[in-house]
Amino acid sequence: MKGLSDRKTLIIYVVISMVFILILGLIFVQVARHYVVQAYEEQLEYDANFVASDIKLDEASTDELQNQLENYNTSFPIDVVVLNRNTQEYLHTFSSSETALLTKTLQRNLQQDEVEQMDSRLVQTKNVGEEISLVVISEPVPVKYLNTTIWSIIISLALLVGVFIWGLGNRIYENYVTPIQKASETASELAKGNYNARIQDAPYGIVSELSQSINMLARNLQHITSKYENQNDRLKTVVNNMESGLLLINEKGITRLANQAFINNFISKTPFVGEVYYDVIKHQELNDALQEVIFMERKKQITIHTETGYYFEVYLAPIKNDNQTWKGVVVVCHDITKIKQLENVRKDFVANVSHELRTPITSIQGFVETLLDGNQHEEEVIKKFLGIIEKETKRLNTLIQDLLDLSSIEKDDFTLYKSHFSANELIHEVKLVVDRKLEEKNIDSTIDVPKDLMVLGDYNRIYQLVLNLYSNSIQYTPEDGHINWRCFLEDGYAKLQIKDTGIGISKQEQDRIFERFYRVNRDRSRQTGGTGLGLSIVKHIVEAHEGIIDIESEVGVGTTITVSIPQPH
Repeated sequence: MKGLSDRKTLIIYVVISMVFILILGLIFVQVARHYVVQAYEEQLEYDANFVASDIKLDEASTDELQNQLENYNTSFPIDVVVLNRNTQEYLHTFSSSETALLTKTLQRNLQQDEVEQMDSRLVQTKNVGEEISLVVISEPVPVKYLNTTIWSIIISLALLVGVFIWGLGNRIYENYVTPIQKASETASELAKGNYNARIQDAPYGIVSELSQSINMLARNLQHITSKYENQNDRLKTVVNNMESGLLLINEKGITRLANQAFINNFISKTPFVGEVYYDVIKHQELNDALQEVIFMERKKQITIHTETGYYFEVYLAPIKNDNQTWKGVVVVCHDITKIKQLENVRKDFVANVSHELRTPITSIQGFVETLLDGNQHEEEVIKKFLGIIEKETKRLNTLIQDLLDLSSIEKDDFTLYKSHFSANELIHEVKLVVDRKLEEKNIDSTIDVPKDLMVLGDYNRIYQLVLNLYSNSIQYTPEDGHINWRCFLEDGYAKLQIKDTGIGISKQEQDRIFERFYRVNRDRSRQTGGTGLGLSIVKHIVEAHEGIIDIESEVGVGTTITVSIPQPH
């Protein structure tokens, strides 16, 4: 059915051709019939004239007249009737089987010299006397046979022509129309972007050349598209993996490209491609800068602080082609949040160091000036002042030492000198150092460390780490409190865990306690001589060992700090 539906045009041509031949046949039948009847009429008229001039009516008897009529019937393809119009007597040459035809002839209103058609015969009447009429009847005119023969030939010819046109048309269809249709379908697929489309089984001749050309075009398009897609994928990969945000808009302000970094921080609407920039960018300051660059056609640089707390250094530049024609704007956003944070840390560090140094120096300077003012002071007052000066000097020395330690640990070339040592012995050595502080605050300290537990690490740095954690717990644990040390191996880590019943640390402050100079309670820290660098040093020692530090704390309950140092298998 599909093959027939594809050949509707061919079927129409076949039908039209056959109808045309049938119409021509109809016209030919009519013309042939006319000429045959006319030929028979002329023959009949000739025969009638001959008989009329030759017949002897007056001299012959009835038998002789009948013999004459029989002779005419034998010599010519006619039948003859001689009729006496007055007496209605007649002689004829019809056979007995043609009685009905004779009766029909006699009943006709025959007119002089007119040829009329009676059934399949022609009839002509001649008056050969005052009372005698001569009726000449032709043999049957072969009109029916003529019609049948001609129509048989015409129908046969129409069928032959139809078969011929169908066969020729099918050949033309298969060799030309079908390949051209396939070429058209393939071209449509190529136009839709399906570059895998091909023309198969191309015939010979010019259609084959067309098919080969389209297939070559498809291969070239596929190659070019594949190359373009690869380049586009590489470009997308590069653009989307850039840490800096990238935006491209055309000369009409329509967004054409933006990478993921820019989308995450500035795009508020998706899809954004094809939209005007101020409809998709959620930051007004950036929109204003874009508008200025578009109108002024000059570069611009701004710093943007987003609502999420990020800082971006934004560069906006107009895009121009070789003819200096305006084509759009490119925007590049560098995330400088870490730089800002480092700047803030540096500022805080300088301010904190200055403050921490100034406090003991100011105290020392004040007491020295008091002692040197020339007045006589009691020995007890002098001892008190000198004691304070000694305390502030020790505090200043501790601060400087912590700063030196921290600076040393943060250096890129910092080296750990690892060895195996007993965790139990190390913590007991540290406890001896802090025993006096524990006794002063009546703090109960227990050590739950297996004697055979060996740890691989830098002994001196781990010693410093334990000392800082121990001192920090003592500092923030009230009198009659409790501190417990645990050490154990778990999941490939040596874990050093200190737990106290101190004042605790709030959730908001837990992320900041490892910052330099950050104190949970500044007044308590200064009173106990803390520098605010102890936990920062601890964090850097743990990171140098590629370890992990965890903290669990609840205000008013206590704090648990766990240091995990990786151990070899």
